[in-house]
Amino acid sequence: MSFDVSGDAYDRFMGRYSSELAPVFADFTRIEPGLSVLDVGCGSGVLTEELARRVGAENVAGVDPSPLVDACAARVPGADVRRGAAEALPWPDDAFDAALAQLVVHFMDDPAAGVAEMQRVTRPGGFVAACAWDFPQMALLRDFWKSARAVHADAPAESQMFGTLEQLRDLWAELGLEEVETGSLDVARRYESFEELWGSFLLGVGPAGQYLASLEPDEQQAVRDEYLDRLGHPSGSITLAARASAARGRVGD
Repeated sequence: MSFDVSGDAYDRFMGRYSSELAPVFADFTRIEPGLSVLDVGCGSGVLTEELARRVGAENVAGVDPSPLVDACAARVPGADVRRGAAEALPWPDDAFDAALAQLVVHFMDDPAAGVAEMQRVTRPGGFVAACAWDFPQMALLRDFWKSARAVHADAPAESQMFGTLEQLRDLWAELGLEEVETGSLDVARRYESFEELWGSFLLGVGPAGQYLASLEPDEQQAVRDEYLDRLGHPSGSITLAARASAARGRVGD
């Protein structure tokens, strides 16, 4: 499991980007006081916490299939946090005003089934929204996988997963969601040094961390050296930009 890790490990790797993305994504979805909201694939609770700030923890629910769900429950006391899969959400029809999935749809076993479930548990007139990294514009992972494939030509790539702007737009339309809007969400994160950056990959989080952990030490070093080359051998702090594709649609009456 790519996310069978501690909440701290996730937050040190991807959570630093998720924390920047969460308020931007919540703004895009127009989450405001008075709404009840579900966070699908809540992970360690970065978006869940942002939603609770806006609408109150008692109006927020979260679900995730990984052990990270325990970190989410601890992070957002009062939220209804459950363990489960997006494709079989453990809530009845029309339970929420909005259902969101941040950086999750490309990890769903069946994105169409997962988003259809989000639609099912959202009341008519409510909104279903998701965002996923635009991998060519996500420097952290883009350059890692380029480095990995320079060492092993058959290394995988997260950019092959579901979640481009066009795929999100088409799926929202296919499922009959109305007033579909799409957009790009831009964030950036700073690292004090290359060692801090590289150390986050060694935590084993997500496909990149899991792939790196599968390599022999000399292969890991080769990927590290290639990655350092691609970043231009920075001697001080590093700021990496990231862009996510997002889609939002209204559930019809």
